[in-house]
Amino acid sequence: MHCPFINLFKLVNFKLMKNKYSLSSNLILITFLIGIVNLFFYNYESTQELVIFISILITRYLLFILIKRRFEWSKYLLVLIIIRSIYRLYVVMGDVDINPVTKINLYLQAFISILVFATLVIFPKLKEWINERRKYLSAARVSNAQP
Repeated sequence: MHCPFINLFKLVNFKLMKNKYSLSSNLILITFLIGIVNLFFYNYESTQELVIFISILITRYLLFILIKRRFEWSKYLLVLIIIRSIYRLYVVMGDVDINPVTKINLYLQAFISILVFATLVIFPKLKEWINERRKYLSAARVSNAQP
């Protein structure tokens, strides 16, 4: 008996791995747009904060372009963006005066950035590991079948 869900899983897995750069770049573009929304909701206390914020926005847009063009080293820039997002969450969540929309947007940015990292790095490594494991198990079964 063949399960239809396995075929669906294989199809989704194939589509995801085939379009992982396109999916990831579009998700990074969404974080860029969320950052633009935060520009209007967050009250910047100094010019330095505003300059840092705009530089992070430019970095997110640059990351969008780099991932779209399949640059392998864009993963390292993504790690820096994730670290910055987590740091920003830590700083902003302690402040009571911050608009709740800004807090939600920061959570979304961090979550989406981590999801992009998983799509580009973790899922392919996991798939590779599973395929290696299958080869090892199938080789072990064949060698055990012979008397």
